[in-house]
Amino acid sequence: MLVAGILLGIVVSLYLLIAGYGMLSRVLAQRQIDRVLEDLLRARLRTALAEQADREQVCLHWNGVRKFQVDRKVDESHDTTSFYLRPHDGKPLPLFHAGQFLTFRLHVQGEQRPVVRCYSLSNVPDSETYRITVKRVNNGVASQFLHDCVQAGDLLDVMAPRGDFCIEPSHNRPTVLLAGGVGITPLLSMAYSLTSSGSAAETWLVYSVKTAPDFLLTDELQTLTEDNQNLHVRVGTSTPAEDGTETDFQGRISIDYLKRILASNNYEFYICGPPPMMKSLVADLREWGVPPTSIHTEAFGASSVQVVSAAMKKDAETDGRNSSDVTTGPAVKFAKSSKDGTWTDGTPNLLSFAESLDIEIDAGCRAGSCGSCVTAIRSGSVKYLETPGYECEDNTCLPCVAVPDGQLELDA
Repeated sequence: MLVAGILLGIVVSLYLLIAGYGMLSRVLAQRQIDRVLEDLLRARLRTALAEQADREQVCLHWNGVRKFQVDRKVDESHDTTSFYLRPHDGKPLPLFHAGQFLTFRLHVQGEQRPVVRCYSLSNVPDSETYRITVKRVNNGVASQFLHDCVQAGDLLDVMAPRGDFCIEPSHNRPTVLLAGGVGITPLLSMAYSLTSSGSAAETWLVYSVKTAPDFLLTDELQTLTEDNQNLHVRVGTSTPAEDGTETDFQGRISIDYLKRILASNNYEFYICGPPPMMKSLVADLREWGVPPTSIHTEAFGASSVQVVSAAMKKDAETDGRNSSDVTTGPAVKFAKSSKDGTWTDGTPNLLSFAESLDIEIDAGCRAGSCGSCVTAIRSGSVKYLETPGYECEDNTCLPCVAVPDGQLELDA
């Protein structure tokens, strides 16, 4: 009897133990399911919020020009000034991608048509204001107008941010930003973006100017390096600093210097500066073994145009064509101007061809990014030297990066 009781007790205990284990397993399994469902709901919520934010950003962008008021002007150096801009209508601004630019239509006294110019955004992308930093250029109609005539409170006509020379906050590749002179402006915006996003990617910003007084926004660079241990800034001048300013190197940014400070060539390179600097660095980086897809150059201005032209010349030689051979091509007509000419191989693009005939076409970036030169095609077609950053409507083209594909008539 005693043995039977003991056995019964053992059976009951085992039953209770098994039942308890089963119940615990079910509870744990349900909790796991609940956690998975909760994570799924959170992911869906994040996706929905991101999609909503994207829709809101699309709604905030504008077509054509929008009035912006100059909030204030700040002298950055002896020949460079920053302009802080707020929308005159008081409505929110769309976020821009670090490295993008604004296109301005400036109404300059004495000029028959608005002067179209592009200037890089130089501030953090989530700012409530837009900032451009402009260097005064000798005989520069636009830069002198901005420096001498535009004051706080004035209104300017501005097109929405554009450009493909940009970097996303989610960027996580080791990166090198190479700036020369006022070319620091889009790269500073990129440094802001990487810092504010908390990116753990190793980032170098190498910045060179002619003389120490030419340095721009160095206080902001110092603050950025203090806030982000992954950002390394190196500065240099072409001539020795006479005021005691400490620099990391002397002369232009060279491939030899980059090899000394970088562990390898396994970086994404973003370059903005004067044409000679752009041309030499792109060539040297390629010789170092950096893939062309890892070399990014400014999306507008003479510097990028020169780099593209050099690449075209190289491609032509690769195709077995001598770039010095000049042959004639199709007829190109300009309807509004009642002018025409015969296309000549070696002409950079349709914009240059039009200018050689004294035909004025508005142009800002001259690299297919801003859309200022968009022109209707009356007949014929064009082909592009490179994929434009600006998407044209049907039966229009961007003369700054296009050449005729047979006989052509443009509405210009």
